[in-house]
Amino acid sequence: MKVIRFILIIGFVFQSIHAQAPKQYNVKGTAYYKSNILIEEAEVILMDTTEKVISRTKTSKKLLKKFGGGKFTFSNIKPGHYKIRIITEEEVNINHRFEVKNKSINVGRLYPFKEFPKYVQTDYPSMNLFKMRRFSTEPTPGDSINIRHIIVDLNGIAKTVVVDSVVDDSTYYTDANNLNTNMIQKDSTYFIYNDYGVFIFKSRSFKDRINELQQRDGFIIFQNNDTLYFDNIFFENEMDNPQVATFHLSDSTINTKYHSIFDIYKVRTGPSYVSTSVRKGFWNGIYTIGGIVTLQALVTKSFKPYLSLAPDFTPPIESNYGTVVTIIPLFTLGRITYDWYKDKRSNYFMPTHENDPYLKNMFVFSFSEWVWKKSQPVIKPIINSRLVKWWSNRKLRKVQKEAAKRKSASD
Repeated sequence: MKVIRFILIIGFVFQSIHAQAPKQYNVKGTAYYKSNILIEEAEVILMDTTEKVISRTKTSKKLLKKFGGGKFTFSNIKPGHYKIRIITEEEVNINHRFEVKNKSINVGRLYPFKEFPKYVQTDYPSMNLFKMRRFSTEPTPGDSINIRHIIVDLNGIAKTVVVDSVVDDSTYYTDANNLNTNMIQKDSTYFIYNDYGVFIFKSRSFKDRINELQQRDGFIIFQNNDTLYFDNIFFENEMDNPQVATFHLSDSTINTKYHSIFDIYKVRTGPSYVSTSVRKGFWNGIYTIGGIVTLQALVTKSFKPYLSLAPDFTPPIESNYGTVVTIIPLFTLGRITYDWYKDKRSNYFMPTHENDPYLKNMFVFSFSEWVWKKSQPVIKPIINSRLVKWWSNRKLRKVQKEAAKRKSASD
């Protein structure tokens, strides 16, 4: 009996100790760069709130250089408040605070964010408030804002900011480094994207350069200074982490290579770009001839200048083609020379550093856009006139009238 009683006492003591011991859980997550690329073999440090190191590990490596990677796990973690620090190759490391309560947790995707001071969203005066679009700045644990943006102007100067609002012609923002509020005209902006690689604004110049690059040959210079020649290139039009596909005739497997646009510094097209110069030169010549003939018609108050360009089929055939056969070839050759001199074949994308400008301005002139802007003083009063508004709202009035009839019938 004494032996049995002793065994029961020992079992009760062990059970009490085990019941009082805190349960332990697992913590896992995945590390990404701002460009949404997984961070492989980076040091991950688990600390308490006093930054005392509890455990260390490394993010996983991709399998076959393609699958997985960037993951980390800590086992046997007691309930409490902790901090994870991941050493990245960027200027800013990943710092994330979290709490373990009564179960294992997955902290999800972690990105390198700067510690940001307390931020208060500012209201800006605007005549276009009905078209203003606000961006969420709800805070998350360990950070006083939810998301930051990168504004890149046409000269390649980049700024890390918090975009407050976007109106018709301007973007209002708060500088992430000093909390100064400012604005930038859309005419001076190349593009804007956020920490998650989502473009919230692409300028017309940016879109035009991508359209001119589509399906051409040339080479890419990446952020790490690597160079890749291609025989064909294709840009996605997605706003969320767009990719760039390149095709290579020298590759016997005929495989397409995909690249993140955030890894690309410069794309320079090959000889195929001459076709673009020829097309632009041709239309420049057409516009010039049209302008000259229109001016002659206005001065003479006659349509004869236009008729002189029309073919005369009565023998002997005579017509004034000298202007056409001279101006168009000259403008075409001039455009080819101009594009070569101005290096129009070079297109810059992601700046290497915030204060490292492009070697040239990325603005692309658009005649139709210029005409539209110049015509606004004439067009806007017409659009805002009572007659045009009355005509535009005719469908709305019809719907309101039918709704009123149904309501009166139901009463």
